[in-house]
Amino acid sequence: MLTALNTLTNAFSKQFFSKSISQSQYWLYCLICMLVTLFVYREWVTISTPISLFYDEAYYLSWAQSFEWGYYSKPPVVAWLIALSTSLFGQAEWAVKLSAPVLYTATAYLLYCINSRWFSPRAGFWAACIFITMPLVSLNSLFVTTDAPQLFFWALASYFFIRANEKNHWVWWLLAGCAGGLGLLSKYTFILLPVAFLCFALVSKKGKRILRNTKFWCACLLAMLILLPNLYWNFQYDFISFQHTSEISKHGENSASFLRMLEFLGLQLIVFGPAFLIYLISKTKAHKRLPKLKQRDSVKLLWCLFWPTIVVISLQAFLARANMNWAASAYVAASLLAGFYISRQKKPSWLIAGLFCNFLLMLSFYHFNSFTKTIGVERTQHNDPFKRIVGWPEFVAQFQPYFNLYPDHKLASNSRKLLAYFGYYLQPNDFTGISMDGDLHIDHHYDLMYSMGESNESQFLFITDNWNEDKLKQYFHRVELVTQQSLPIYSSMQRQADLYKVAGFKGYLDEKTQ
Repeated sequence: MLTALNTLTNAFSKQFFSKSISQSQYWLYCLICMLVTLFVYREWVTISTPISLFYDEAYYLSWAQSFEWGYYSKPPVVAWLIALSTSLFGQAEWAVKLSAPVLYTATAYLLYCINSRWFSPRAGFWAACIFITMPLVSLNSLFVTTDAPQLFFWALASYFFIRANEKNHWVWWLLAGCAGGLGLLSKYTFILLPVAFLCFALVSKKGKRILRNTKFWCACLLAMLILLPNLYWNFQYDFISFQHTSEISKHGENSASFLRMLEFLGLQLIVFGPAFLIYLISKTKAHKRLPKLKQRDSVKLLWCLFWPTIVVISLQAFLARANMNWAASAYVAASLLAGFYISRQKKPSWLIAGLFCNFLLMLSFYHFNSFTKTIGVERTQHNDPFKRIVGWPEFVAQFQPYFNLYPDHKLASNSRKLLAYFGYYLQPNDFTGISMDGDLHIDHHYDLMYSMGESNESQFLFITDNWNEDKLKQYFHRVELVTQQSLPIYSSMQRQADLYKVAGFKGYLDEKTQ
C-alpha cells in the first residue's frame, strides 16, 4: 500500500508538474485520489466480508426510527445520520454504517484545508494521510459510532474558527458556533474544545485577544443554544443521558489507579499508531524553534487542542475508567501537528515508519480471516477481533420460523443486545422490542421507551440467554418454552438462547415488595 502511494505520488508529479500545475493543485489531486481509493476499499471490505452489525449499531438503528433531540446514552446526531443513510439506501448493513467512512473522509479533507492554510499544501496532505490511516479511523470506518460525527465537527469548528480569526467576520464566527453546537449534539466530550481555547489564552497573547473578542463568545453562545433542545429532552427524562454517562465512567471501579491510567495511555499507541505518536511526543517543544511567530502561534494552538483532552481523559482513567477512544478528538490536532513536522523533514523516515505501521494494522484487521487461513492459525474467541459480531445473522435466522408461527406475539427480552440484534435481523424488523430485565432501573433505551410495565401488548415471544422457565414465572402467569437454539462460533464457543411464549405480566418484584 505504501509503495502504491509513492508510485501514485511520483506519477502525479511527472504528469502535473510538466503542465505547470501549481503545488497546491498537485497535493490536492493526490489527496483526492488517496481518499477515494481508501473509501472504496473500505466499502468493499464492509460489503464483501461482510461486516455485520455490532449490537450498538443495531441499537442506534432502533433510535433512528423516530426523530428525537436525545436518546438514552448519547446525543442525537449518530441516530440522525443512520436515519439519513438508511432512508436513502435502505437498511442493508453497509447503508447503516455508511456515514462513518463518509465523515472520516470529509474530516481528512478538512485537515488538509487547515494545514494548507496555516502551513503548506504538503503539510495538509500528510496530515490527511496520517488521520485517514490511523488505526482508530481504520477500525471505526467499518462501524458507525459517535466518534465519526464528533471528529468531523471538531475539525469543521476548528476550520471555521481559523477563518473567523483571520478576518473577524461574523459569518465565520456563526459557522464556527453552528459546527460547535452540532459537535455537542454528537458527543458530550466535545465540551473539551472550548477548554483548548482557554489553555491557548494562557500560553499566547493571540489567545488572550481571542477571549476578549465578543464574536468568539457569541459563537460559544450559539453552540449552547443549539444544544438546548437536547438539554430539554434530558430534562423531560430526568437527565437520563448524564446519569448514564456518570454511571459508565465509574462502572466497576472504586478507587484511583495509576496502572489503569498507564494502560489507557499505552492504548493510545494503538489509537493513533505507535510510530506517529512517539514521533509527535518527541516534538512537544519543537515549536519554540520555529522562526515565524505566526507558525509558533498556530502550533501552540494545535498543542492546546491536543494535550488538554489527553490530560482530562487520562485523569478520568486514573480516577475511575476510560475507554481507549474517549480521547479521540485529540488526534485531529495530533494529525495536523504530525503532518506539519513531517512536511519539514528532508528524510521521511518517520513518515515511512508511521504509514507502514498504520497500513499493517489496517490490513491485518480488515483481512484477519484470510490471513489466519493462509498461515494455518485457528480463529478463537481469544484472537479474533470480530468475535463480538460473528454469527449473529445466522443465529437469529434459526429463530425466524418460530416468530413466523406467532406473528401476533411481540418481541421481548431481558437483554439490550438481543433486542437490538433480533430487532434488526428478524423479518419483518421490530425496532420497538419490549424490555423486561426484572427491575425498575433504566439501563438502556428499550427500558426508557419500551418497558414491559408500559406496554399495551399482552402476548410476547421472550428471547433470553440467561433466564430459565422458573425465573420467567416470577413475572408472567403463562410461560411456555418454544425452542432452544445454539450456533457454534469457535471450537470452544457458541451462541445460545431460549425462546419462550409468555403472557400475563405480573409486574416487577420490587414493585410488589414496596
